[in-house]
Amino acid sequence: MIELQRQTSRALHEEHVAILGLLERFGRALGRLGASPPAEDDATWRVLLDQIGTALEYEITRHFDLEETQLFPRLHARGEGDLAELLFEDHEVIREVARPLLALVARAQARVLDDAGWRSLKGSGLELVERLSAHAEKEQGALVPLVDEMLDEATDMEIWTQYTN
Repeated sequence: MIELQRQTSRALHEEHVAILGLLERFGRALGRLGASPPAEDDATWRVLLDQIGTALEYEITRHFDLEETQLFPRLHARGEGDLAELLFEDHEVIREVARPLLALVARAQARVLDDAGWRSLKGSGLELVERLSAHAEKEQGALVPLVDEMLDEATDMEIWTQYTN
């Protein structure tokens, strides 16, 4: 990976690395999950549910919003509209998978999810792992380097300041 010069591209890179690691752990945990919920005293699973719920809320709000409002319009202006549209379509699909999954995660956290709910959580979770991982990898390879290249220092600082406040 090239050394990133801009705060915005570094933030995107760090967030992608973090979500990819979490998705890997979540996917492994789901793979071990049978048709029934994990044991009540499974603290590792409880922590993982909290982490995935928090991360998804962040990903499908702040992270996607940054890209859609600040970066995709700049990609269009630069002649990279096809990439912006492809990534936006990914966001829409990920939102559609994440919404019901977040509801299932909340029910699991409240310990009110039955066996059918756990099977739904597992299926939706595995779909999300596949889709969001592929999306984050795509952005790592295409979007992050372009952001680093296309933003001047002043624009980068303006976007970064808005994003971190």
